Amino acid sequence: MTKEIAKKLTPMLRVTVVALLISIPTLLLALTVEGNAYPKEVSIQGKQLKLVGAGLREKWFFDVYTMGAYTEGGACGAKAQIKGEEVKYLRIDMLRDVPAEKMAQALKEAFDKNTPKNAPNELKQQVNTFVSYFKKECTKGTKIEFVYAPGKGTVLKQNGQKLGPNIPGKPFSDVLWSCYFGGNTCCPKLKKQILSHCK
Repeated sequence: MTKEIAKKLTPMLRVTVVALLISIPTLLLALTVEGNAYPKEVSIQGKQLKLVGAGLREKWFFDVYTMGAYTEGGACGAKAQIKGEEVKYLRIDMLRDVPAEKMAQALKEAFDKNTPKNAPNELKQQVNTFVSYFKKECTKGTKIEFVYAPGKGTVLKQNGQKLGPNIPGKPFSDVLWSCYFGGNTCCPKLKKQILSHCK
């Protein structure tokens, strides 16, 4: 911006332009939801993953948690989040205390809505096993992480600690990601918020 042009701008407009110029780099670096920062890139399983978006999960007018979604390619769209055969990562940050049994119950209900009716028994058992991993209270500030890696399966972590063995196979990952991005998602507003950030 030249000095001549700057002089022609009203003081208020100049402040607005400066504010926008300052804010743009911040938006490119990360998203912050309810105080939880989600960086533009994270390193998972030796891969650099790109932030797809982040959002807030609300239930009965209460803020429950925020979540950020990451993929290797950073592709947009719900289908890409579910079907992508690449390292994928979901990070949940709890905003309130939720008992372990309630967290497990909510996840089980989401699985029930998104597991194919003709799913093999192996997949149904994997769902039950995964839900059973939730034994610790999800207090405010708890970090829950879901990681899928081709050939390795799905990992669940709570506050950085791995809970149980990996759940192998892509079909299980598809169902888990469908819980958040599928047609029967548990959290339509959260899904919309996350995908709205992706260009």
